[in-house]
Amino acid sequence: MMKPVLAGLCLGLISQPALADEVWSTLVGDVVYESDTPEGWAVWSYEGDLGPVKIYLKGLAGVYEGRGAYAGVWIAQDDPEIEMCDVAISNPDTGASHSNWGRVDIVFTEPDFPSGWVALRGDCFNDPTDYLVGKPVVASE
Repeated sequence: MMKPVLAGLCLGLISQPALADEVWSTLVGDVVYESDTPEGWAVWSYEGDLGPVKIYLKGLAGVYEGRGAYAGVWIAQDDPEIEMCDVAISNPDTGASHSNWGRVDIVFTEPDFPSGWVALRGDCFNDPTDYLVGKPVVASE
């Protein structure tokens, strides 16, 4: 009998939140959980002054319960008009080299999906000092 197994599989898939369902409202605009990399990075994005900014958080990929604190990096478009980092890093998703980047630390305010968070961000190797608060955008029913 395949029906109970198939039904259980479908219920299991339905109970997992879709990545695109995770959106947070912030002062810089909406931050969207885009994807996970095979190496365990969660990929978030938002629209910055120079175009898309990607946030890569190690160890968050596929984690929807028991969330805590995560460290990672943000990467934005290189631009000769602004001061860039002296050292380039490789994008965890594509391997491309970028000089406009920095560290980011995120702490979730509740352990389970959906939850808000507080992020600290810094440029290059500098300690994160700029903060941003993300509030979950919940679809109305």
